[in-house]
Amino acid sequence: MKRMLLAALVLAIAIPAFAGGNPAIQAYVTFDSGADLPRVDPAAYSAGEVFICLKEVDAGFTTVSFAVAIDAGVTAPAAWTSLLPGGLAIGDYATGITLSSTECMTDEFVCLCSGSMFYLGVPGTVNIIDHPDYPRWVVDCNDEVDFYCLLNNGGVLMDAPETGECISPVEESTWGGIKALYR
Repeated sequence: MKRMLLAALVLAIAIPAFAGGNPAIQAYVTFDSGADLPRVDPAAYSAGEVFICLKEVDAGFTTVSFAVAIDAGVTAPAAWTSLLPGGLAIGDYATGITLSSTECMTDEFVCLCSGSMFYLGVPGTVNIIDHPDYPRWVVDCNDEVDFYCLLNNGGVLMDAPETGECISPVEESTWGGIKALYR
């Protein structure tokens, strides 16, 4: 009986560690919805768009939570629009927003929202920051919570600082190279 209880306890602890179908999901800022373009160099007093996107979407998702911070003086207040089907949004982009889709989003990369910006000619960054209640949450199509890593923020008239969060510490190697380590 003790072994059964011990096995049940181990399973109860181990199963949540493997929950979620999007273990490598990444959030990023881009200035082109079709490409990973983390920097833009607009003319002063011109209009443009910025996008918040996810990639490495393995099992799909329906809901994501985040907030957006834009350095002061970079742009007039951005007007944000959800790009997910159904356009369900709870909260505010500056303090914390949860976007939900009415269908499972299964594309390899998905742009969640776009922000219409009016650039003021001052360098700065557009940053994805944590939602205060649901930090980095992505709910997959099986209603399991995954957590995104931040691939990159966006830079206006400057490169955005590297986040380094999504870089794997493991380097690619050949089987011969691995065997050579142990000779």
